Amino acid sequence: MRTLVLLVVAAASTVRANSSPLVNVSVYSEALCPDCDRLTEGEMNEAVEKIGEIFSLHFVPWGNALLNPDGSFNCQHGEIECAMNTLEACVLKYYPSRSMWWPFIVCLEAHGYSQTWEIAQKCAEKQNMTWTEVKNCAEGPMGKLLELMYYEETASLNPPHQYTPWVLVNNKHIKETHIIKKICAAYQGANKPKACMHTQQFPPINGCYKEPVE
Repeated sequence: MRTLVLLVVAAASTVRANSSPLVNVSVYSEALCPDCDRLTEGEMNEAVEKIGEIFSLHFVPWGNALLNPDGSFNCQHGEIECAMNTLEACVLKYYPSRSMWWPFIVCLEAHGYSQTWEIAQKCAEKQNMTWTEVKNCAEGPMGKLLELMYYEETASLNPPHQYTPWVLVNNKHIKETHIIKKICAAYQGANKPKACMHTQQFPPINGCYKEPVE
C-alpha cells in the first residue's frame, strides 16, 4: 500500500514538473474585414484544432470602429459590422467556453461580406445557443456596454494597433503569419503537440487598416 502511495505521489510530482502555463493569445478583430475572416477561418482555426491545448484565446470584436461623442459607434464596414461585432460580444458573454463561441465566430465570418442576422441565427442554432438571448443582448444596452468595454481595451493597446486582425502572443504583437509556429515557440512545456513540428503554410494577412472609416 505504501509503495502504491509513493508511486501516485511521484506521478503527481512528474505531472507538475512537466506542466507549463498556457500561451496567452489575443486577437483584436472586426466583423466583415476580409483579413480577419481569412485568419479566423484559416490559421487561427487550425491552431485551435491542432494545438488548442497549449494556448488560451482572448477574442476582442471591436477592431477599427470609432466611438462618437454621442456614444454611438462608427464602424469601418458600416452598420452591419457594428451589429455583428456586438453580437459576437454577446456570444462571448453568454457562452464563455471556447468550444462554444469559437465555432460560432468561424461560422459567421466564413460568410464574409454576406454576414446577416439570419446567418448569425443559423450559426447560433448550430451551436445550440439560445438565439433570442444573444440577439436581445446585441440589440439592447448590454450589447452596447460590452462593446464599450472592448473599445476601451482596444484603445489601451500599447503600442496601439495599426490594423485588424491584430494578434498578441503573451502580450507581444506578432505579424499575422506562422502563428502556429510562434505559439509553439512560446510554449515552455516539455511535450509539444505534433502539429508544432509540421505547420501548414497560410497566405500572408495584409490587414484592414484604421482608415478610411465609412
